[in-house]
Amino acid sequence: MKNGSIVLQVFRGEDSAGQEVRFEVPAVEGMVVLDAIHYIQANHANDLACRWNCKAAKCGSCSAEINGQPRLMCKTRVDEYPDQEIHVWPMRTFPLIKDLVTDVSWNYEVNKQIPGFTPRPNEPVPYRMLPEDTERVYEYRKCIECFLCQDVCHVLRNHDDKSLYYGPRYMVRIAGLELHPLDTERRTGLLHGKAGVGMCNITKCCQEVCPEHIKITDNAIIPLKERTTTDVYDPVAWIGRKLRPRRDELAAGQPTGALGTVRAPQRFAVKDVIRLKSGDRPMARVGTVLPDGRLEIWVLKMKGTQQHWKGPKTIDASDVINNYGPLDEVGIGSKLVEQYISEDHAH
Repeated sequence: MKNGSIVLQVFRGEDSAGQEVRFEVPAVEGMVVLDAIHYIQANHANDLACRWNCKAAKCGSCSAEINGQPRLMCKTRVDEYPDQEIHVWPMRTFPLIKDLVTDVSWNYEVNKQIPGFTPRPNEPVPYRMLPEDTERVYEYRKCIECFLCQDVCHVLRNHDDKSLYYGPRYMVRIAGLELHPLDTERRTGLLHGKAGVGMCNITKCCQEVCPEHIKITDNAIIPLKERTTTDVYDPVAWIGRKLRPRRDELAAGQPTGALGTVRAPQRFAVKDVIRLKSGDRPMARVGTVLPDGRLEIWVLKMKGTQQHWKGPKTIDASDVINNYGPLDEVGIGSKLVEQYISEDHAH
């Protein structure tokens, strides 16, 4: 800030060719960078291209790089840069259209390739879920598609090849579907292949720039990596998939087998693998969900390489520290899959 004015160095140009142009803007208390850009448009360069809409940090339109940091212009106050020039550039990861406007259409093409929410055909409507299940997926819905996480992701930004990875924004979208308690679609094949979840090396730069403070790496990418690794590489999960009923049989309303994955719209379902709070936090398998909400479980016991389920034992749902989902998705338990089947038929 100099003599009551702010100096901005704004990128001007088209087709990846251009340079910074210097502008001075009168300082106003509470001014944000977008205000300064609007002043420049009105008084110095009315052909300056800038994308914006709500000016309330909710539409994600005014994304740019401010002093090298991907940020929303409407949420960045100029007084954060005292005695500094403010450099405003377009997002580097996407093709330049003009000045501060980039072509982000690739993101929407990626979005079309993700299978949407897929409940059971006979799922009662309106859908009913427990509050904790609703809260689990709410975080992913906060995304405003500003694409700042896409801009800062080094896989997309530095390698100039978007065919390898969908990017963190679409890991968030897939997580919101995969971890939804009523969704039955399996997207781990897409994640392992075209979506490229394995390309992320957990630098967490994406969640550092998220204006909605979504824990992109911790709560979306890492759980998807774990689920994909189990489905692709775990031999027990592979056996489970071979024994699981076909999806068209499930859609026809036939009962699921011992390793079926259609889940009831409740917090716990038969075949869920859970971790208990007690003792050394053992793993257990849900055998029955009782009408009062209590669980009849079988506890996993290990002896060398031998594994078996001990039970049944009845516990309160509050005794569970984590729910990992159906047995064949997490891939733990005895190699003697027939043991599970014989136990189930015994009930």
